[in-house]
Amino acid sequence: MGGTLLNISPTQHKILKLLIENEKISMREISEKLSVNMSTVSRNFRSLLESGFALKVEEASPGSSGGRKTALYTANPNKFFILGIGVEQNRLIGVVIDAKGNEVEKSEIHRSFRGDEIVNALVDCVEPFKEKYPNTVGISIGMPGIIKENKVIFSSALGIEDLDLGRILSKEFGTEIFVLNDANAAVVGYGFQKKNVVYFLISVPYYLNQPVGVGAGLWLEGSLYQGSNGAAGEFEIDILPSILSGPATLDEVDLKNLSSDSFLKLLSKLSEVASFVSYLLDPETVIFGGDITLFSPEFHSGLAKNVRDHLEKRHISDVEVLFDERGLWTVAFGAAKAFWKRILEDYEFAGKILK
Repeated sequence: MGGTLLNISPTQHKILKLLIENEKISMREISEKLSVNMSTVSRNFRSLLESGFALKVEEASPGSSGGRKTALYTANPNKFFILGIGVEQNRLIGVVIDAKGNEVEKSEIHRSFRGDEIVNALVDCVEPFKEKYPNTVGISIGMPGIIKENKVIFSSALGIEDLDLGRILSKEFGTEIFVLNDANAAVVGYGFQKKNVVYFLISVPYYLNQPVGVGAGLWLEGSLYQGSNGAAGEFEIDILPSILSGPATLDEVDLKNLSSDSFLKLLSKLSEVASFVSYLLDPETVIFGGDITLFSPEFHSGLAKNVRDHLEKRHISDVEVLFDERGLWTVAFGAAKAFWKRILEDYEFAGKILK
């Protein structure tokens, strides 16, 4: 990455994190937050400023006792970018975030693909972004399936098995690649302001006589939990029932206008699954996202009531139940934020990426 730091030190990494997390911060405040002396901050800060990572945003006026003005700094948002991609059947959404973690641009493409065809679909999605943002330091993909070490072990929804997607795309673009389960990506996109969140990502199949899919992303103690093997987030197949018994499709049926009787089995089972996971984790917030937007407000309110009723029987109260209307956008944004968060929290990873 041209013009960025080489051999970033642990102290520089900590300073960079503070610059990213704060809109305005002085070197004195950095010294206090890191519990290091001013000379250490000044010595490490110089390289950040010269390389363009740090920007001076203003000078604060001195206090009533006089003295020099205090320079205030932040991170340069345009120093690097991260691309997040949300993937579902026949659709991809790309979201670019800057060094401060803010969304810069997004786009959507519709594309039919199965199995290994996902590689070409992702290449077509990524290339326009890479051309526009040449200082993109990473690409992070949220998709349905069991994902381990950036490999797709199995994705029933996309017809993929044993695909080393991270390695293939890294070779294609010469960039670090993350591959995440879509529910895990979604909970990152929603969980940053909370401590404990369970995010249920609902996936309605095109043929409504097939089972509805669900994944569960876990945000615990302010961090994404992916399990000891990195395979958390994906439920077993057929855990939820189908919506209809006949071969109708999503193009033919408006789910918002279906009678409530059509959803009784789905509502009951989804409430049961969501409540059981919540029994175990005791989150502050339960979120339903993905294709939950296809259902009526009545379905949403019935689901929320059922979950709360189940939890109250276990003496778990005050759980917030929310419905995410952003769908695949949350997956794409969360995928990018997961990469961004790793840069902030993992010194060795940041040293590899920011060079």
